[in-house]
Amino acid sequence: MCGRVVTTSSPEELSEYLGADAIVDVLDGPDHNVAPAGRLPIVWVDPTGGRQHLLGSARWGLLPEWATDSSPSGRMFNARAETAATKPSFRAAFRHRRCLVAVDGFYEWSPSAAGSASQPWFVQRSDGAPLALAGLFEARADGDDSVLRTCTILTVDANADLAPVHHRMPALLPECQWTQWLDPSDHDRSSLNSLLVSAPDGLLERHRVARDVNDARCKGAGLTTPMDGSGLVDTGGDQEALW
Repeated sequence: MCGRVVTTSSPEELSEYLGADAIVDVLDGPDHNVAPAGRLPIVWVDPTGGRQHLLGSARWGLLPEWATDSSPSGRMFNARAETAATKPSFRAAFRHRRCLVAVDGFYEWSPSAAGSASQPWFVQRSDGAPLALAGLFEARADGDDSVLRTCTILTVDANADLAPVHHRMPALLPECQWTQWLDPSDHDRSSLNSLLVSAPDGLLERHRVARDVNDARCKGAGLTTPMDGSGLVDTGGDQEALW
């Protein structure tokens, strides 16, 4: 599961990093604790008008195209990569509306001793670059000619680095796979599913953080600060060349 993320890169930084052709809309600013129903930066391909790569924002929590209630919901903020292509809630988006969800890190919680709260961890790329997560999105009219975009993050089995914390992790995509993932004309389910694998060991680093992050109202930069004495967890190994 991936239920809290950090978004600190500017729209201009993300546009350059992800190769977006245009910025449609932007977030209000850095957020060190985005929860479901918050807004996330995404990149998708405009199926009309030259198939530009667009950078904009989407509300976190997918609303299927058949849903009648457009109010925010804590549901459907994650989709299992193994079943997203066939689940009624996600299959249309998997076929036609795939996106990259751009974050600068995410939080995960590991179980603690009985009777105590779970321990939060902050996870980021070892090189500090943004994470391009595999996502799905939907878009619908939202009155006054505006468009409501919603999204979900796909998850896969955790790699060896994150398995001690949680058994699932978001699906990360290297740059060489972005074009295929975003191509709305690519309906090859088997080929697309082959992209959704655990990140290579050594790509990410993690450290313990204070439990203040449990409260989604807390947004400050200090949330990602390592707890005293914890430091970074050395995941070891070299990153694979494609990353």
